[in-house]
Amino acid sequence: MKKKDLLLYIVLLTFPFVDFLSSIATWEGWPSIGVLYKGIFILGCLGYLLKNKLLSWKVVGVLFGYGILVSIFYIQADYSLGTELSNLIKIFFLPTLILFFSKYKNSYINKKTVMILSVMYLLLYLLPYPFHLGHNMNELYPNKNMYLSYFYIGNELANVFILLVPIALLYFIEEKKYSWLCFYAVLVILMAYLLGTKTMYLSILLIFLYFLWHYRLELIPKIKKHCKVIGVSFLFIVTLLFFIVPKTDFYQNIKTTLEYYEINSWEDVFTVQSIDNLIYSNRLDFWVSVHERYEKESLAVKVFGLGRGTILQIKDIEIDILDIFYSIGILGTIIYLWYFWYVYNMQKIRGIYKFLFELFGVISLFAGHVLLSPMVSTYVALLFGLNYNERSEGCETLDKKSN
Repeated sequence: MKKKDLLLYIVLLTFPFVDFLSSIATWEGWPSIGVLYKGIFILGCLGYLLKNKLLSWKVVGVLFGYGILVSIFYIQADYSLGTELSNLIKIFFLPTLILFFSKYKNSYINKKTVMILSVMYLLLYLLPYPFHLGHNMNELYPNKNMYLSYFYIGNELANVFILLVPIALLYFIEEKKYSWLCFYAVLVILMAYLLGTKTMYLSILLIFLYFLWHYRLELIPKIKKHCKVIGVSFLFIVTLLFFIVPKTDFYQNIKTTLEYYEINSWEDVFTVQSIDNLIYSNRLDFWVSVHERYEKESLAVKVFGLGRGTILQIKDIEIDILDIFYSIGILGTIIYLWYFWYVYNMQKIRGIYKFLFELFGVISLFAGHVLLSPMVSTYVALLFGLNYNERSEGCETLDKKSN
């Protein structure tokens, strides 16, 4: 088991490089290894679950039967089988991985591992910048500026950082590695300055408020004791932000967007179209286009879905549950939600891990790139592994004390 534990640890540490190389391949128009690599990984996880009888054979039967049925439909309807099977792997990747991590006790799955992963992503993202290498968002969307390094989708990368950074910070604080914490904080600030998206900044605020509330009983006495120092530090940070924020790509993108859509007052913001433009980045318009196509299709297509290929021809919505529904239809969505509930209902996630999981449930409804992105969903599932291993360690400690 120790060899298997170490193998899983090594595989996890390869993910940042796989995501980085896959993104380079996408930029260059080359075949990407990412889906294949993580597809093999999820098959290995599924094999472990079946071998150790951690997944009901009835569930396997339903999923296998659905896979055969929908494959027949794809072939009969002349869909691209490779594209659609890849889409199915992405859709069922998260619940399967949640089940795997929440049932596999592994001492390597801990906050330190998350810290290492986050540093790897930060360095892969930041190191090309001083050498003027990498790509900018304006290569894809001319009216937006955002440094992407060699990654392809800014929202996916931002979501990875939103997941990993809070846990890494907890590691440094719990281990009292304050000098390393300062170095790490510099990397995070640079990343947020270059990459900052609406989702990232709002998530950072929500995570900050969570920590303030969660640790309020410990913080209040310290705030009272050092109120002058904290007050001066707070004023310094606010002043610094006052000068720095207007120079960020995030601020310039918001300014450009407001000017482009002629948003001149608060009344202009609170219209359906403005909400779509500013908050959803036109995703509601994409939803209307996809739904109009769906309404025109036959009953069989409504049941089995338009397929990922058709949605990409129109424009993917980037609201995850809607992309899932329209790509795999009524039957596929019912099976997906049933499988997800079956998996989630078996878990007892808590603390920061539960908060982050719920936060990403909300993000999937606004910015997407959570449920359908193996790059992100790997670390959403890892929350359950961290929770499971910490609970197991807690139980062992209690057992030793009782003995």
